[in-house]
Amino acid sequence: MTQEILPPLSASLHVKPAGWRFGLKLWLPLFLLWLLLIPLLILALPLLFVGSLIFRFNLWRSLRAANGVLAATRGSEVEVDKRDTSVFIKLH
Repeated sequence: MTQEILPPLSASLHVKPAGWRFGLKLWLPLFLLWLLLIPLLILALPLLFVGSLIFRFNLWRSLRAANGVLAATRGSEVEVDKRDTSVFIKLH
């Protein structure tokens, strides 16, 4: 069993409002979001380190767990159907 270490890098979004013949299909590049969040994480690391000393938790273990939760969302599919709109999201 292999463990994924990367969070979702892209998402497919399909929206079909009622009355439309064809829906709207979008590809969302989530890797750009991660590229923007990495500098913020680097800036927050000293605060997280101080917080880990004060509240006595293992910072690296917590970061690994957060990454594991994000990585587990790869391959997730969400489908919502209402009377007037249908939405489908798939994380890649």
